[in-house]
Amino acid sequence: MSIVYYNGEFCDFSEVRIPLTDRCVFFGDGIYDAAIGKDGGVYLEREHIDRFFGNAERMKIKLSLSKEELSALLREVIKRNDFKRYFLYFQLTRTLGERRHSYTDESGSSLLITVKKHAFEDRKLKLITAEDIRYRMCNVKTLNLLPAVIASTEAEEKGCDEAVFIRNGIVTECAHSNICIVKGGVLYTHPEGPLILPGVTRRRVLYFCEKLGIPYAEREFTKEDLFTADEILVTSTTKLCAKVEEIDGIKVGKSGAKSVADAIISSLREDFESPCC
Repeated sequence: MSIVYYNGEFCDFSEVRIPLTDRCVFFGDGIYDAAIGKDGGVYLEREHIDRFFGNAERMKIKLSLSKEELSALLREVIKRNDFKRYFLYFQLTRTLGERRHSYTDESGSSLLITVKKHAFEDRKLKLITAEDIRYRMCNVKTLNLLPAVIASTEAEEKGCDEAVFIRNGIVTECAHSNICIVKGGVLYTHPEGPLILPGVTRRRVLYFCEKLGIPYAEREFTKEDLFTADEILVTSTTKLCAKVEEIDGIKVGKSGAKSVADAIISSLREDFESPCC
């Protein structure tokens, strides 16, 4: 098992005990973030930590350490585990002495950091569509993920990799990824707001679009647009970027055209492999 950090102590993963006074148990009252890295570094570390602190502030969960101190803790967890490439998970939850819906300004917090091995899978993805029944706080990375859990399980049971959410005919995002389409050489992605997570990798994709001269638009697109797109890309921390070959058992995408997806995937991988990671 790996070595983790929990509230000031480093211990084996199996030794962590979450008390019932932690509100994550009854309410899922907490936030999290995740990152990948290699050789002691953390890819896009600043962006992930900034999002983590922003979500903590929005949810009014107190953090007893600075961004620099969190960065040092992440690297200490990495150091205590012998993984060359890894996936980091860090979670902040609110604590209180009894079960009740409301919380007070005196509520404390618990910090958990875990790490495990990570490796990229170089293959195209199969997706299913699912109705987006989530609430309008998808832009906050909270622990309340039940709709995503249900959709992800359904996708796995059907031999697929992900579920893409549709809300009133509009594609929002996937159960645990962002999604983009390419039509006529232009990349489209749902605009940021309460219906999607502001993905760190999604933002990096747009950065490389600008760098590579690929036109893009943060604009809503429909289920019909999805099935008639030239290319479909799924972006996430663990995948970085992957192409989609099938949705609901139907082959998607068009062959023969210059691949925007390949250029973005290549740029992201080179970025991750660079010494600055």
